[in-house]
Amino acid sequence: MIENYLEKIKQRLKVVVLHAVIYTRYSSDNQRSESIDAQIRLIRKWAQEHNIVIDKIYADEAQSAKRDDRQQFQQMIADSKKQKGWQLVLVHKLDRFARNRMDSVAYRVELRKNKKYLISTTEQFDDTPESCLLEGIIESMAEFYSKNLARETMKGLTENALKAKHCGGTPPLGYELDALNFYKINEFEAQGVKLIYQWFLEGKSYTDIIAGINSLGYRTKRKRMFTRNSLYEILRNEKYTGTFVYNKMESRDEFTGARSRHKYKPESEIIKVENMIPEIISKEDWNNVQIILNSRKNAHTNRAKEEYLLSGKVQCGECGGSYVGKRTTNSRGNVYLSYICCRKRNSNYKCKNHCVNRDWLEEYVLKIVDNYISHLSHKQQHCIYKLCLERVENSHQSEIEVLKKEVRNIDKELFRIADVITIASSSTLIEKLTSLEQQKAEIQLQIENLAKEKRKSLSEQEIGLFLINFRKMLKERSASYLKELVYLIVNKIIVNQENVIVYLNVPNVKVNK
Repeated sequence: MIENYLEKIKQRLKVVVLHAVIYTRYSSDNQRSESIDAQIRLIRKWAQEHNIVIDKIYADEAQSAKRDDRQQFQQMIADSKKQKGWQLVLVHKLDRFARNRMDSVAYRVELRKNKKYLISTTEQFDDTPESCLLEGIIESMAEFYSKNLARETMKGLTENALKAKHCGGTPPLGYELDALNFYKINEFEAQGVKLIYQWFLEGKSYTDIIAGINSLGYRTKRKRMFTRNSLYEILRNEKYTGTFVYNKMESRDEFTGARSRHKYKPESEIIKVENMIPEIISKEDWNNVQIILNSRKNAHTNRAKEEYLLSGKVQCGECGGSYVGKRTTNSRGNVYLSYICCRKRNSNYKCKNHCVNRDWLEEYVLKIVDNYISHLSHKQQHCIYKLCLERVENSHQSEIEVLKKEVRNIDKELFRIADVITIASSSTLIEKLTSLEQQKAEIQLQIENLAKEKRKSLSEQEIGLFLINFRKMLKERSASYLKELVYLIVNKIIVNQENVIVYLNVPNVKVNK
Protein backbone atom coordinates (compact mmCIF):
# COMPACT_ATOMS: atom_id res chain seq x y z
CA MET A 1 0.00 0.00 0.00
CA ILE A 2 2.64 2.54 1.03
CA GLU A 3 4.88 1.46 -1.84
CA ASN A 4 2.18 2.40 -4.37
CA TYR A 5 1.70 5.74 -2.66
CA LEU A 6 5.44 6.49 -2.84
CA GLU A 7 5.42 5.65 -6.55
CA LYS A 8 2.52 8.06 -7.09
CA ILE A 9 4.47 10.83 -5.35
CA LYS A 10 7.47 10.17 -7.64
CA GLN A 11 5.23 10.44 -10.70
CA ARG A 12 3.53 13.62 -9.51
CA LEU A 13 6.80 15.35 -8.70
CA LYS A 14 8.69 13.76 -11.62
CA VAL A 15 11.61 12.50 -9.53
CA VAL A 16 13.50 9.20 -9.69
CA VAL A 17 14.62 9.04 -6.03
CA LEU A 18 12.67 10.52 -3.11
CA HIS A 19 14.52 12.70 -0.62
CA ALA A 20 13.19 13.35 2.88
CA VAL A 21 13.74 15.19 6.14
CA ILE A 22 13.08 13.65 9.55
CA TYR A 23 11.07 15.42 12.24
CA THR A 24 11.31 14.09 15.82
CA ARG A 25 10.56 15.36 19.30
CA TYR A 26 10.16 14.26 22.89
CA SER A 27 7.67 16.10 25.02
CA SER A 28 8.47 16.07 28.72
CA ASP A 29 10.63 14.93 31.60
CA ASN A 30 8.90 11.55 31.34
CA GLN A 31 10.80 11.00 28.12
CA ARG A 32 14.52 11.42 27.57
CA SER A 33 16.73 12.65 24.75
CA GLU A 34 17.36 8.98 23.93
CA SER A 35 13.74 8.95 22.70
CA ILE A 36 14.80 11.13 19.77
CA ASP A 37 17.74 8.85 18.95
CA ALA A 38 15.38 5.85 18.91
CA GLN A 39 12.92 7.65 16.62
CA ILE A 40 15.71 8.64 14.21
CA ARG A 41 17.15 5.11 14.15
CA LEU A 42 13.77 3.54 13.31
CA ILE A 43 12.95 6.17 10.66
CA ARG A 44 16.37 5.72 9.01
CA LYS A 45 15.82 1.98 8.90
CA TRP A 46 12.39 2.44 7.27
CA ALA A 47 13.77 4.98 4.77
CA GLN A 48 16.59 2.62 3.79
CA GLU A 49 14.08 -0.18 3.18
CA HIS A 50 12.13 2.09 0.81
CA ASN A 51 15.15 3.65 -0.97
CA ILE A 52 14.55 7.14 0.45
CA VAL A 53 17.50 9.49 0.98
CA ILE A 54 17.57 11.45 4.27
CA ASP A 55 18.75 15.04 3.74
CA LYS A 56 18.24 16.64 7.15
CA ILE A 57 16.98 16.04 10.69
CA TYR A 58 14.80 18.48 12.69
CA ALA A 59 14.52 17.64 16.41
CA ASP A 60 12.67 19.47 19.20
CA GLU A 61 13.63 18.51 22.73
CA ALA A 62 11.11 18.68 25.61
CA GLN A 63 8.43 20.25 23.41
CA SER A 64 4.70 19.51 23.42
CA ALA A 65 2.96 18.87 20.10
CA LYS A 66 -0.04 20.81 21.41
CA ARG A 67 1.89 24.02 20.72
CA ASP A 68 3.05 25.10 17.29
CA ASP A 69 5.88 27.41 18.46
CA ARG A 70 8.41 24.56 18.39
CA GLN A 71 11.58 26.10 16.99
CA GLN A 72 12.80 23.21 14.83
CA PHE A 73 9.26 22.43 13.65
CA GLN A 74 8.77 26.03 12.47
CA GLN A 75 12.19 25.96 10.81
CA MET A 76 11.15 22.83 8.90
CA ILE A 77 7.91 24.48 7.71
CA ALA A 78 9.87 27.57 6.61
CA ASP A 79 12.47 25.44 4.80
CA SER A 80 9.73 23.59 2.96
CA LYS A 81 8.94 26.82 1.12
CA LYS A 82 12.52 27.49 0.06
CA GLN A 83 14.20 24.12 -0.37
CA LYS A 84 13.36 22.13 -3.49
CA GLY A 85 15.66 19.14 -2.89
CA TRP A 86 13.40 17.08 -0.63
CA GLN A 87 9.83 15.86 -1.02
CA LEU A 88 8.89 14.03 2.21
CA VAL A 89 8.62 14.73 5.94
CA LEU A 90 9.07 11.47 7.86
CA VAL A 91 7.77 11.12 11.42
CA HIS A 92 7.79 8.07 13.70
CA LYS A 93 4.11 8.60 14.60
CA LEU A 94 1.54 11.24 13.69
CA ASP A 95 1.39 12.49 17.29
CA ARG A 96 5.04 13.57 16.88
CA PHE A 97 3.78 16.03 14.23
CA ALA A 98 0.75 17.46 16.08
CA ARG A 99 -1.81 16.47 18.73
CA ASN A 100 -4.28 19.13 17.63
CA ARG A 101 -6.37 18.39 14.55
CA MET A 102 -6.63 22.03 13.51
CA ASP A 103 -2.83 22.48 13.57
CA SER A 104 -2.35 19.13 11.82
CA VAL A 105 -4.64 20.08 8.92
CA ALA A 106 -3.21 23.61 8.62
CA TYR A 107 0.41 22.44 8.47
CA ARG A 108 -0.38 19.56 6.12
CA VAL A 109 -1.94 22.13 3.77
CA GLU A 110 1.19 24.28 4.11
CA LEU A 111 3.43 21.33 3.24
CA ARG A 112 1.22 20.24 0.35
CA LYS A 113 1.29 23.77 -1.10
CA ASN A 114 5.09 23.48 -1.06
CA LYS A 115 4.88 20.04 -2.76
CA LYS A 116 5.92 18.17 0.38
CA TYR A 117 4.20 15.06 1.81
CA LEU A 118 3.92 13.94 5.44
CA ILE A 119 4.44 10.21 6.09
CA SER A 120 4.29 8.28 9.36
CA THR A 121 6.69 5.35 9.20
CA THR A 122 4.69 3.26 11.70
CA GLU A 123 1.15 4.31 10.66
CA GLN A 124 1.44 4.00 6.91
CA PHE A 125 -1.36 5.74 5.01
CA ASP A 126 -1.81 6.63 1.36
CA ASP A 127 -4.31 9.07 -0.17
CA THR A 128 -7.25 6.64 -0.48
CA PRO A 129 -10.56 7.56 1.26
CA GLU A 130 -10.13 4.68 3.72
CA SER A 131 -6.67 5.87 4.73
CA CYS A 132 -7.89 9.47 5.15
CA LEU A 133 -10.67 8.25 7.49
CA LEU A 134 -8.34 6.05 9.56
CA GLU A 135 -5.74 8.79 9.73
CA GLY A 136 -8.37 11.23 11.04
CA ILE A 137 -9.42 8.72 13.73
CA ILE A 138 -5.81 8.26 14.87
CA GLU A 139 -5.27 12.04 15.04
CA SER A 140 -8.49 12.40 17.11
CA MET A 141 -7.22 9.69 19.47
CA ALA A 142 -3.90 11.51 19.82
CA GLU A 143 -5.71 14.75 20.69
CA PHE A 144 -7.87 12.89 23.24
CA TYR A 145 -4.74 11.35 24.77
CA SER A 146 -3.06 14.76 25.04
CA LYS A 147 -6.05 16.45 26.71
CA ASN A 148 -6.72 13.49 28.99
CA LEU A 149 -3.06 13.41 30.03
CA ALA A 150 -3.21 17.14 30.83
CA ARG A 151 -6.30 16.54 33.00
CA GLU A 152 -4.68 13.66 34.89
CA THR A 153 -1.46 15.64 35.32
CA MET A 154 -3.47 18.55 36.73
CA LYS A 155 -5.04 16.20 39.29
CA GLY A 156 -1.61 15.14 40.51
CA LEU A 157 -0.32 18.74 40.63
CA THR A 158 -3.41 19.82 42.57
CA GLU A 159 -2.72 17.13 45.18
CA ASN A 160 0.88 18.32 45.40
CA ALA A 161 -0.31 21.93 45.78
CA LEU A 162 -2.64 21.02 48.65
CA LYS A 163 0.43 19.56 50.41
CA ALA A 164 2.43 22.73 49.53
CA LYS A 165 4.78 20.67 47.39
CA HIS A 166 6.54 22.45 44.52
CA CYS A 167 4.60 22.04 41.26
CA GLY A 168 7.22 23.08 38.70
CA GLY A 169 9.08 26.17 37.53
CA THR A 170 11.61 28.19 39.50
CA PRO A 171 10.93 28.87 43.21
CA PRO A 172 10.57 32.55 44.19
CA LEU A 173 13.62 34.47 45.34
CA GLY A 174 14.28 33.58 48.97
CA TYR A 175 13.27 29.93 48.65
CA GLU A 176 14.90 26.71 47.47
CA LEU A 177 13.73 23.08 47.40
CA ASP A 178 14.66 20.23 49.70
CA ALA A 179 15.13 16.61 48.59
CA LEU A 180 11.33 16.01 48.66
CA ASN A 181 10.49 19.15 46.63
CA PHE A 182 9.19 21.13 49.60
CA TYR A 183 10.11 24.80 50.13
CA LYS A 184 12.85 25.86 52.49
CA ILE A 185 14.37 29.29 53.06
CA ASN A 186 17.55 30.43 51.32
CA GLU A 187 18.85 32.74 54.07
CA PHE A 188 20.92 35.05 51.85
CA GLU A 189 18.16 35.56 49.26
CA ALA A 190 15.51 35.92 51.98
CA GLN A 191 17.51 38.79 53.51
CA GLY A 192 17.33 40.58 50.13
CA VAL A 193 13.55 40.06 49.97
CA LYS A 194 13.16 41.49 53.49
CA LEU A 195 15.21 44.55 52.54
CA ILE A 196 13.03 45.16 49.46
CA TYR A 197 9.84 45.11 51.56
CA GLN A 198 11.42 47.21 54.33
CA TRP A 199 12.64 49.92 51.95
CA PHE A 200 9.33 49.97 50.07
CA LEU A 201 7.36 50.46 53.30
CA GLU A 202 9.80 53.23 54.30
CA GLY A 203 8.71 55.09 51.16
CA LYS A 204 11.77 54.57 48.97
CA SER A 205 11.22 54.73 45.21
CA TYR A 206 11.68 51.80 42.83
CA THR A 207 14.82 53.48 41.48
CA ASP A 208 16.38 53.77 44.94
CA ILE A 209 15.45 50.21 45.93
CA ILE A 210 16.85 48.77 42.67
CA ALA A 211 20.11 50.72 43.06
CA GLY A 212 20.45 49.69 46.71
CA ILE A 213 19.67 45.99 46.29
CA ASN A 214 21.93 45.63 43.23
CA SER A 215 24.83 47.43 44.96
CA LEU A 216 24.64 44.95 47.88
CA GLY A 217 25.27 42.07 45.49
CA TYR A 218 21.76 40.59 45.44
CA ARG A 219 20.51 39.15 42.15
CA THR A 220 17.27 37.63 40.83
CA LYS A 221 16.77 33.87 40.62
CA ARG A 222 18.13 34.05 37.08
CA LYS A 223 21.32 35.73 38.36
CA ARG A 224 20.40 39.03 36.73
CA MET A 225 20.27 42.61 38.02
CA PHE A 226 16.95 43.73 39.51
CA THR A 227 14.53 45.76 37.39
CA ARG A 228 11.12 47.34 38.04
CA ASN A 229 9.39 44.19 36.76
CA SER A 230 11.34 41.78 39.00
CA LEU A 231 10.79 44.10 41.97
CA TYR A 232 7.04 44.29 41.30
CA GLU A 233 6.73 40.49 41.10
CA ILE A 234 8.43 40.12 44.49
CA LEU A 235 6.17 42.75 46.09
CA ARG A 236 3.07 41.00 44.72
CA ASN A 237 4.05 37.42 45.63
CA GLU A 238 1.82 36.10 48.44
CA LYS A 239 4.03 33.04 49.01
CA TYR A 240 6.33 35.17 51.16
CA THR A 241 3.58 35.21 53.86
CA GLY A 242 3.71 31.39 54.13
CA THR A 243 0.66 30.92 51.88
CA PHE A 244 1.16 28.37 49.09
CA VAL A 245 -0.46 29.67 45.87
CA TYR A 246 -1.03 27.54 42.78
CA ASN A 247 -3.03 27.68 39.52
CA LYS A 248 -3.17 31.48 39.58
CA MET A 249 -2.15 32.35 36.01
CA GLU A 250 -4.62 32.10 33.14
CA SER A 251 -4.20 28.98 30.96
CA ARG A 252 -2.54 29.13 27.57
CA ASP A 253 -4.70 30.26 24.66
CA GLU A 254 -6.27 27.20 22.98
CA PHE A 255 -5.28 28.31 19.48
CA THR A 256 -2.05 30.31 19.85
CA GLY A 257 -0.53 28.57 22.89
CA ALA A 258 0.38 32.00 24.30
CA ARG A 259 -0.01 32.91 27.97
CA SER A 260 -0.15 36.33 29.62
CA ARG A 261 1.65 36.70 32.97
CA HIS A 262 -0.76 39.53 33.87
CA LYS A 263 -4.04 37.62 33.52
CA TYR A 264 -5.25 35.57 36.47
CA LYS A 265 -7.94 32.95 36.97
CA PRO A 266 -11.01 33.59 39.16
CA GLU A 267 -10.36 33.27 42.92
CA SER A 268 -12.54 30.13 43.00
CA GLU A 269 -10.04 28.28 40.75
CA ILE A 270 -6.87 29.42 42.55
CA ILE A 271 -5.47 27.05 45.20
CA LYS A 272 -4.33 28.82 48.38
CA VAL A 273 -3.11 26.95 51.47
CA GLU A 274 -2.07 29.14 54.40
CA ASN A 275 0.84 28.51 56.78
CA MET A 276 2.24 25.66 54.66
CA ILE A 277 5.63 27.08 53.66
CA PRO A 278 8.22 29.04 55.70
CA GLU A 279 7.27 32.72 56.15
CA ILE A 280 9.69 35.44 55.04
CA ILE A 281 7.36 38.49 55.21
CA SER A 282 4.63 38.98 57.81
CA LYS A 283 1.03 39.07 56.55
CA GLU A 284 0.66 42.59 57.98
CA ASP A 285 3.64 43.94 56.01
CA TRP A 286 2.51 42.16 52.83
CA ASN A 287 -1.03 43.56 53.15
CA ASN A 288 0.34 47.09 53.71
CA VAL A 289 2.44 46.76 50.55
CA GLN A 290 -0.64 45.66 48.58
CA ILE A 291 -2.61 48.68 49.81
CA ILE A 292 0.15 51.03 48.57
CA LEU A 293 0.48 49.26 45.22
CA ASN A 294 -3.29 49.22 44.67
CA SER A 295 -3.65 52.89 45.59
CA ARG A 296 -0.95 53.78 43.06
CA LYS A 297 -2.64 51.66 40.42
CA ASN A 298 -6.01 53.31 41.04
CA ALA A 299 -4.48 56.77 41.11
CA HIS A 300 -2.80 56.12 37.78
CA THR A 301 -6.05 54.77 36.31
CA ASN A 302 -8.18 57.68 37.49
CA ARG A 303 -5.72 60.46 36.74
CA ALA A 304 -6.69 62.36 33.62
CA LYS A 305 -4.07 62.38 30.90
CA GLU A 306 -2.43 65.76 30.57
CA GLU A 307 -2.95 67.47 27.23
CA TYR A 308 0.03 69.06 25.50
CA LEU A 309 -1.21 71.08 22.49
CA LEU A 310 2.25 71.66 21.05
CA SER A 311 3.44 68.02 21.06
CA GLY A 312 5.74 67.36 18.11
CA LYS A 313 6.15 71.07 17.31
CA VAL A 314 8.61 72.29 19.97
CA GLN A 315 12.35 71.93 19.30
CA CYS A 316 15.46 72.80 21.29
CA GLY A 317 17.53 75.61 19.82
CA GLU A 318 20.64 74.41 21.67
CA CYS A 319 20.93 70.71 20.74
CA GLY A 320 18.15 70.16 18.16
CA GLY A 321 16.23 67.67 20.34
CA SER A 322 12.47 67.61 20.72
CA TYR A 323 10.69 69.19 23.67
CA VAL A 324 8.29 66.79 25.40
CA GLY A 325 5.66 67.18 28.10
CA LYS A 326 6.73 66.79 31.73
CA ARG A 327 4.62 66.52 34.88
CA THR A 328 6.23 67.05 38.28
CA THR A 329 4.77 67.25 41.80
CA ASN A 330 6.50 69.05 44.66
CA SER A 331 6.47 68.02 48.34
CA ARG A 332 3.25 69.99 48.95
CA GLY A 333 1.43 68.13 46.18
CA ASN A 334 1.43 71.04 43.74
CA VAL A 335 1.58 69.93 40.09
CA TYR A 336 3.90 71.68 37.62
CA LEU A 337 3.43 71.09 33.90
CA SER A 338 6.13 72.04 31.43
CA TYR A 339 7.92 71.25 28.18
CA ILE A 340 11.46 69.89 28.57
CA CYS A 341 14.18 68.94 26.08
CA CYS A 342 14.25 65.15 25.73
CA ARG A 343 18.06 65.25 25.77
CA LYS A 344 18.33 67.12 29.05
CA ARG A 345 18.87 63.91 31.02
CA ASN A 346 20.74 62.07 28.26
CA SER A 347 24.34 61.48 29.34
CA ASN A 348 25.53 61.74 25.72
CA TYR A 349 24.13 65.28 25.32
CA LYS A 350 23.37 66.76 28.75
CA CYS A 351 21.46 69.62 27.16
CA LYS A 352 21.49 72.74 29.37
CA ASN A 353 18.49 74.45 27.81
CA HIS A 354 15.74 75.33 30.29
CA CYS A 355 12.20 73.97 30.73
CA VAL A 356 9.25 76.10 29.61
CA ASN A 357 6.00 76.38 31.53
CA ARG A 358 3.31 74.55 29.53
CA ASP A 359 0.49 77.07 30.09
CA TRP A 360 2.69 80.07 29.29
CA LEU A 361 4.07 78.60 26.05
CA GLU A 362 0.71 77.34 24.79
CA GLU A 363 -1.03 80.66 25.54
CA TYR A 364 1.78 82.57 23.82
CA VAL A 365 1.56 80.42 20.66
CA LEU A 366 -2.27 80.57 20.54
CA LYS A 367 -2.18 84.38 20.78
CA ILE A 368 0.19 84.44 17.80
CA VAL A 369 -2.13 82.12 15.84
CA ASP A 370 -5.21 84.21 16.79
CA ASN A 371 -3.50 87.47 15.82
CA TYR A 372 -2.26 85.95 12.57
CA ILE A 373 -5.73 84.70 11.53
CA SER A 374 -7.31 88.09 12.38
CA HIS A 375 -4.96 89.96 9.99
CA LEU A 376 -4.69 87.60 7.04
CA SER A 377 -4.21 89.00 3.58
CA HIS A 378 -6.32 87.67 0.71
CA LYS A 379 -3.41 85.51 -0.47
CA GLN A 380 -2.76 84.14 3.03
CA GLN A 381 -6.46 83.22 3.47
CA HIS A 382 -6.26 81.03 0.36
CA CYS A 383 -2.97 79.58 1.61
CA ILE A 384 -4.53 78.55 4.96
CA TYR A 385 -7.54 77.03 3.22
CA LYS A 386 -5.21 75.10 0.91
CA LEU A 387 -3.36 73.71 3.95
CA CYS A 388 -6.68 72.53 5.39
CA LEU A 389 -7.64 70.75 2.18
CA GLU A 390 -4.23 69.05 1.98
CA ARG A 391 -4.63 67.92 5.59
CA VAL A 392 -8.03 66.37 4.81
CA GLU A 393 -6.69 64.68 1.65
CA ASN A 394 -3.69 63.28 3.52
CA SER A 395 -6.04 61.96 6.19
CA HIS A 396 -8.17 60.29 3.52
CA GLN A 397 -5.10 58.76 1.90
CA SER A 398 -3.86 57.39 5.22
CA GLU A 399 -7.29 55.91 5.87
CA ILE A 400 -7.30 54.31 2.41
CA GLU A 401 -3.90 52.71 3.06
CA VAL A 402 -5.14 51.26 6.37
CA LEU A 403 -8.26 49.86 4.63
CA LYS A 404 -6.14 48.36 1.82
CA LYS A 405 -4.00 46.62 4.43
CA GLU A 406 -7.17 45.16 5.97
CA VAL A 407 -8.19 43.85 2.54
CA ARG A 408 -4.79 42.18 2.09
CA ASN A 409 -5.10 40.50 5.50
CA ILE A 410 -8.60 39.27 4.63
CA ASP A 411 -7.31 37.89 1.31
CA LYS A 412 -4.64 35.90 3.17
CA GLU A 413 -7.25 34.49 5.55
CA LEU A 414 -9.57 33.64 2.65
CA PHE A 415 -6.76 31.85 0.84
CA ARG A 416 -5.88 29.85 3.98
CA ILE A 417 -9.48 28.84 4.66
CA ALA A 418 -10.05 27.87 1.02
CA ASP A 419 -7.02 25.57 1.21
CA VAL A 420 -8.28 23.93 4.42
CA ILE A 421 -11.77 23.44 2.94
CA THR A 422 -10.27 21.39 0.09
CA ILE A 423 -9.06 18.88 2.70
CA ALA A 424 -11.60 19.11 5.52
CA SER A 425 -14.76 21.05 4.64
CA SER A 426 -17.16 22.10 7.42
CA SER A 427 -20.16 24.42 7.85
CA THR A 428 -18.17 26.58 10.31
CA LEU A 429 -15.38 27.20 7.80
CA ILE A 430 -17.89 28.01 5.03
CA GLU A 431 -19.69 30.51 7.32
CA LYS A 432 -16.33 32.11 8.15
CA LEU A 433 -15.50 32.32 4.43
CA THR A 434 -18.84 34.03 3.68
CA SER A 435 -18.38 36.49 6.56
CA LEU A 436 -14.89 37.46 5.36
CA GLU A 437 -16.11 37.97 1.81
CA GLN A 438 -18.80 40.34 3.12
CA GLN A 439 -16.25 42.26 5.22
CA LYS A 440 -14.00 42.61 2.19
CA ALA A 441 -16.86 43.99 0.04
CA GLU A 442 -17.76 46.58 2.71
CA ILE A 443 -14.16 47.77 3.06
CA GLN A 444 -13.73 48.04 -0.72
CA LEU A 445 -16.87 50.23 -0.84
CA GLN A 446 -15.35 52.52 1.83
CA ILE A 447 -12.15 52.79 -0.23
CA GLU A 448 -14.13 53.74 -3.34
CA ASN A 449 -16.10 56.43 -1.46
CA LEU A 450 -12.94 57.95 0.03
CA ALA A 451 -11.20 57.94 -3.36
CA LYS A 452 -14.14 59.82 -4.95
CA GLU A 453 -13.88 62.72 -2.50
CA LYS A 454 -11.91 65.43 -4.30
CA ARG A 455 -11.01 69.00 -3.57
CA LYS A 456 -13.76 71.48 -4.09
CA SER A 457 -13.24 75.22 -4.63
CA LEU A 458 -14.97 77.69 -2.30
CA SER A 459 -16.18 81.22 -2.85
CA GLU A 460 -14.62 84.20 -1.04
CA GLN A 461 -17.65 84.29 1.29
CA GLU A 462 -17.25 80.59 2.18
CA ILE A 463 -13.54 81.04 2.91
CA GLY A 464 -14.45 84.00 5.16
CA LEU A 465 -16.91 81.84 7.12
CA PHE A 466 -14.26 79.15 7.33
CA LEU A 467 -11.82 81.58 9.01
CA ILE A 468 -14.52 82.94 11.37
CA ASN A 469 -15.00 79.36 12.61
CA PHE A 470 -11.25 79.17 13.14
CA ARG A 471 -11.33 82.24 15.40
CA LYS A 472 -14.34 80.82 17.26
CA MET A 473 -12.40 77.63 18.00
CA LEU A 474 -9.50 79.70 19.36
CA LYS A 475 -11.82 81.69 21.60
CA GLU A 476 -13.51 78.59 23.02
CA ARG A 477 -10.11 76.94 23.65
CA SER A 478 -11.46 73.47 22.83
CA ALA A 479 -8.46 71.11 23.14
CA SER A 480 -9.34 68.81 20.21
CA TYR A 481 -9.87 71.74 17.81
CA LEU A 482 -6.86 73.69 19.06
CA LYS A 483 -4.47 70.82 18.45
CA GLU A 484 -5.70 70.57 14.86
CA LEU A 485 -5.30 74.34 14.39
CA VAL A 486 -1.76 74.24 15.78
CA TYR A 487 -0.89 71.36 13.45
CA LEU A 488 -2.19 73.29 10.42
CA ILE A 489 -0.78 76.75 11.08
CA VAL A 490 2.35 76.25 13.22
CA ASN A 491 5.37 74.74 11.49
CA LYS A 492 7.74 74.58 14.46
CA ILE A 493 8.61 76.34 17.73
CA ILE A 494 12.28 76.85 18.59
CA VAL A 495 13.16 77.34 22.27
CA ASN A 496 16.48 79.16 22.76
CA GLN A 497 18.16 80.26 25.98
CA GLU A 498 17.12 83.88 25.42
CA ASN A 499 13.90 83.63 23.33
CA VAL A 500 11.20 81.52 21.70
CA ILE A 501 10.68 81.65 17.91
CA VAL A 502 7.41 80.49 16.32
CA TYR A 503 7.50 79.57 12.63
CA LEU A 504 4.18 79.40 10.77
CA ASN A 505 3.39 77.18 7.78
CA VAL A 506 2.77 80.24 5.59
CA PRO A 507 6.08 81.24 3.91
CA ASN A 508 8.22 83.99 5.44
CA VAL A 509 6.30 84.23 8.72
CA LYS A 510 8.07 83.92 12.07
CA VAL A 511 7.50 85.55 15.45
CA ASN A 512 10.15 86.20 18.13
CA LYS A 513 9.61 86.51 21.86
